[in-house]
Amino acid sequence: MVDISLTISPIRNSRGKVVGASKIARDITDLRRARDRQQLLLREMSHRIKNLFALSGSIVGLSARSAKSPQELAESTRARLAALARAHALTFSHSFGQAAPEPTTLQSLVRTIVAPFDEAGQPRIVQAGIDAGISGSAVTSLALLFHEFATNAAKYGALSVETGSIKVVFAGEGDSIIVHWTEHGGPPVTAPIGGLGFGDVLSRIAVSDQLGGEIIRDWRHGGLSIRLSVPRSRLEA
Repeated sequence: MVDISLTISPIRNSRGKVVGASKIARDITDLRRARDRQQLLLREMSHRIKNLFALSGSIVGLSARSAKSPQELAESTRARLAALARAHALTFSHSFGQAAPEPTTLQSLVRTIVAPFDEAGQPRIVQAGIDAGISGSAVTSLALLFHEFATNAAKYGALSVETGSIKVVFAGEGDSIIVHWTEHGGPPVTAPIGGLGFGDVLSRIAVSDQLGGEIIRDWRHGGLSIRLSVPRSRLEA
């Protein structure tokens, strides 16, 4: 089955009577895919812009918790926004025709992504387990995923309150790398009503189509738990 553009024109004889039809069918599969991708990118851009406005407010509030003067508040907010810009750039490179991102490791990537949301003196986001090198398009795809996890945690989950924390554990399981993202101490969470939001849909696309992996979310009362599985072979693809 392919998508086609169909044109049908009447064929008339010398008296003007319709005696047949001329049919032209054009394969528009590539055009349809290009349009679908364009719509996805437009929705992704809208989603990110809305998130950035919401995150800017969250970052100011986060900085205000520990700031002892207006100057400290300004410096802390500026540093977090700069870190957010660096993390955001990772999720845009390569996907939009820019140079491929530099090779890095899983733990280094997560540190870069969550830096805007963490506390300097008393870290709230802890990593443990093995590490693995990543390069190419896998850097962009994973950056997109972890950025979405951290954004949701800052808006609705463990990072939206002072007492919340997150633990990220990396483990090997056969030919795959397993990432456990577990939130603690945040507000009670429940599965979204009416299906997943666009950010969650975008995450599933990144996992299944770009990384060939699997993602499972568990909305526990004590906090969201995410299990991400990615084949080792796709980390450096």
